[in-house]
Amino acid sequence: MAEIKDFNRNQYLLKGGKKKTPETKEDERDNKTLDNKLARHRQMKFYTVLAVLAVVAVASVSSYVSWKNKLYIDYEVIQQSEWFRASESKSMNLKGTLFTYSNDGMSCTDIKGKTIWNQTYEMQNPMVRTCGRTVAVGDYNGRKIYIADTQGTLGAVETTMPIRDFCVSSNGIVAAVLDDSTVTGIYLYSPKGEPGKALAYFKTTMSNSGYPAAIDISSDGSLVAVSYLKAEKGKIESSIGFYNFASVGQNYTDNLVSGYGYPEAVVPMIQFMGNDTVFAVADNRIMFFKGRQKPESLLENMISEEIQSVFHDEEHVGLVFYNTSAETTYRVEIYDTNAKMVREIAFNLEYKDILFSTSGIFIYNENECLIYDWGGRLKYEGAFQDRVICLIPGGNISRHTLVADETIQTIELQ
Repeated sequence: MAEIKDFNRNQYLLKGGKKKTPETKEDERDNKTLDNKLARHRQMKFYTVLAVLAVVAVASVSSYVSWKNKLYIDYEVIQQSEWFRASESKSMNLKGTLFTYSNDGMSCTDIKGKTIWNQTYEMQNPMVRTCGRTVAVGDYNGRKIYIADTQGTLGAVETTMPIRDFCVSSNGIVAAVLDDSTVTGIYLYSPKGEPGKALAYFKTTMSNSGYPAAIDISSDGSLVAVSYLKAEKGKIESSIGFYNFASVGQNYTDNLVSGYGYPEAVVPMIQFMGNDTVFAVADNRIMFFKGRQKPESLLENMISEEIQSVFHDEEHVGLVFYNTSAETTYRVEIYDTNAKMVREIAFNLEYKDILFSTSGIFIYNENECLIYDWGGRLKYEGAFQDRVICLIPGGNISRHTLVADETIQTIELQ
């Protein structure tokens, strides 16, 4: 028992029957010193990581600011392909491909110069209408419209009366204004339908709604917007009608679901931006409408200056004016689909085209170009090495495609 008491008195029984030696004050001091060193080491490591992260963040921000403010002054051709087109033909950007048409036919080419498809025809005055990746070509006063997209031809529409105007949806549905002497009909056709057979139609007269001055169709083909021009008691007035050919429109006379009048105004342009947004441009105002089934007026902005040009894509519309009160020649006001003016840019270039892209705003002619980012900063100002007939914006601000008379060039801004 005495041995047991003595053993308990030591109180240092460890697993396995070993004794633990009591710590001395020196051992405790050594342990505290070690703990302090470890704590300082962890603290120094933490501060070192913070310092490295701060340096990386500052460098990243500086690089981003430098990139954002960078002004490119030249470009390098990094890839070039030969291609051929007839001298009387015209070319345009069709969703990253090159669409070319003439009186004899149309074709689509990729940016490496490879022909994707071609279609022959004979026309006197070909008119071109696009919607996204889809394009339609018809002859004014003719009776046939050819439809295709960036992958291939979709078919053709044959009408029974002369074509005055038309538009196309992204799925190939065509709305055509046909002249029937006493009345003017607006007919919907499918590129796969029977020749001369319409999906739907409605007729207008000068004494009733007026003459169709402009027409467009939603990207899914269910809504048609028409601008009418009418003379009433010696005065000009315009109206806009929206026709729904989906199930909602079946409950309305002639599928007319909404309409608006504009006394003493001419509305020569009306355009869908997708399926639920429409803008129209008059000689004295710009109007926006919103609604997938029954478009309603969103904004009507009166304009006192003369509009020189109108450019648009699915997300933006730009109005170009003479910039009479400033040192520059022109000014472009850019609106988004919510009718908000998101950017205003003043410039001097005698422009041929203005393009809106995710990578920036492009103002160019055959010889030179201006490129702005969406913050309004000038990114490039310079001349082209060759005469450019078409510019295709790339996915970023520095790489794009230039279409010259005999070559297609991929360029990198420097």
